[in-house]
Amino acid sequence: MNKKAVIIVVIFVVVLGIYYFVSKNSSTDIAPTLDNQETNNDTAPTVPATSSSKTSTTLKITSAVSLKNLAFYPSVLNIKIGTKVRWTNKDVVNHTIVSDSGTFNSGILSPGQSFSFTFNKLGSVNYHCTIHPAMKGLIIIHK
Repeated sequence: MNKKAVIIVVIFVVVLGIYYFVSKNSSTDIAPTLDNQETNNDTAPTVPATSSSKTSTTLKITSAVSLKNLAFYPSVLNIKIGTKVRWTNKDVVNHTIVSDSGTFNSGILSPGQSFSFTFNKLGSVNYHCTIHPAMKGLIIIHK
């Protein structure tokens, strides 16, 4: 290999290492995801809280998935029927969340944006990012 090729390879490895380090250690969590950034405002089901008094409050059943480092975290999620799942793009690039069956489609989510969907049928749902086809996830819905 000639000197120019070696220098180019070294620069590429350094840049890739910096990107990995920054994406792993960046604090994209600092910017809160605002409700108005969601692309789907499905309302989550409510469950009465148990208490000894006559009054009751309600709890939202919500589960979260993060998109970061070109992957879904967690990639497999077990939830109860009626659960609202919120995906938040914590990556530095745009993503989509699309079910393989066509049940939901987030459209393009920029970094910091979220998408929510409530699962009201038992079974399993495979989903992916249309921009990055290697990104795949699975939701398993049970009673």
